[in-house]
Order: sequence, then structure tokens, then C-alpha cells
Amino acid sequence: MLAADGQRLRRCRPLKAVVRHRMPFALFISSTFADLERHRALVREAISRLEHQSKAMELFGALPETPKEECLRLVRSANTYVGIFGMRYGSIDPITGKSLTQLEYEEAIALRLPCLIYVIDENSHAVLPKHVETGAPAEQLVQLKATLKKSHVVQFFSSPEDLASKVTQDVVRLAGAISKAPTAQVLSQIASNAVLRHPLTALRFDFLSKKTAHLFNHDVPDSVLREALELVIAGDNMAAAFVLSRGTPMPLDDAVDGLMGVEKVLIEIMEKYRASSSEKSDV
Repeated sequence: MLAADGQRLRRCRPLKAVVRHRMPFALFISSTFADLERHRALVREAISRLEHQSKAMELFGALPETPKEECLRLVRSANTYVGIFGMRYGSIDPITGKSLTQLEYEEAIALRLPCLIYVIDENSHAVLPKHVETGAPAEQLVQLKATLKKSHVVQFFSSPEDLASKVTQDVVRLAGAISKAPTAQVLSQIASNAVLRHPLTALRFDFLSKKTAHLFNHDVPDSVLREALELVIAGDNMAAAFVLSRGTPMPLDDAVDGLMGVEKVLIEIMEKYRASSSEKSDV
């Protein structure tokens, strides 16, 4: 069933093999500005109260670089990306045809930074008509949001205060993962060593979910479980643990323990496949 993934499984890092240390915690806040100014201010305040550092475009000051160059430089100087997406696509970069907000997100993905993604709840959040994108940029925004929802566990916010509350909870959870064993190296592993998710077909995911869902103490939504399994198969167990702890009420240590069980299941599947292949070759 998972023959093509055999080589990937051997690259998995042991979940308990981590180092006890604390890293500086700097979060880049990415969003359009005029429509989300209060949201950004409350998020920066929340990060400051948690005694972490925020990096945001309103803190630039007078700089020789262009806004695009400075935005991407600040993304590179952060170790976590916070993406906030409302109803505007944002200023378009004439070279790429993409908004600065999308370029910031793509830079974070290229750097393999852990990404906290927040999308406006269009059914409950009040929005001024002037802050609703139209035309081609509106279509680009729809496509970007679809990519975000497919690639991440997305949180939806209904007000600036609701957003700040959700960011606070996620940052506390992520910071806690850094500061305690056996998961103190989560951030550095996600940022520096993460690999691309290994996509599962619908049949493979259905097969694996039946084999592994019982290993966790909490119900895990299919979207969260799929992302975690794809990360484990690709070799990034610590990123998978963070995904589970952020996408469910599951404590991070419970996620680690459950994923150790997932590893055992995957190894058993591969051993059965190899045994079956060996028998066929002997015939």
C-alpha cells in the first residue's frame, strides 16, 4: 500500500531525540494594512504581553530598501510567520503580479517557517464595502485562501479581539513546545529541517486513518490527521506533532506519544510489504 514511501519512512527523526534549550521567539505579522490595522495592533499587543517579539511593516521607519525588499527581509529574520487574511488581496508587485502579502507567505513557505494562518469569517465579521476586493485581485485572493485552507490548519476570526485571542492561544502553545522536554526543539526543527508534506491519495489516507486514528486521545479532524500523516511520511515528526496540538485540544506530549504509535504502524506496514514482495520474488 505504501511501497513508494518506504525510503521516506527511514528518514523519520526519533520523536524523543530533542535538545533542552530556549530560542528567541520572533513572529512576522503579515496582512494587508488599511482594513486590518486594528487587528494588527491587537495582535502585536498580544505578542508583546507574552514577552515575544513581533516584526511588522508599520515598524519599518525610514529605510533605503523598497517595501517589498524590507518585507521579505523581515520574514527571513523571523522564526514564525503569522498570516492574517481579510477581504483585500493587497498591493501588487509589478514584477511578479502577486500581492506583497502573498509574497510574504511564499517566502515563509520557502524558508519552512512554522505558519499560523488566520482567515476572516465572511459570515460574521463586519467589513466596510471599501475593504472588499473586486475584479482580478478578488479572484487572486480566492485562490490564495483556497491554497491556505488546503495546506494548513486555518483559524477563522470574527473580530479583531477574537483574532488576538486565537493568536495568543496558538503562540502560547507553540512557545510551550519550545520550552519543555521532550519537545523543546520543535521550532528549530520545523524552521530549519522541515521537508515537504508527502501527499496521500484518498485511498491511502482512508487506509492509514483507520489504522491510526485510535492512537490519539482526542478526536482528530480528517484535515488535521491527513496533514500530520503526510508530514510523518515525509520525515518531519515534530511538525506533525505541532499540527496535531494546534488543530485539536490535544496536549503536545499526547501528540508526540500518538505519533510514536503511528511510526510503529507504518513500520509494520512496510515490513509486511517487504515480506510479501520477497515471497513473490521467490516464486
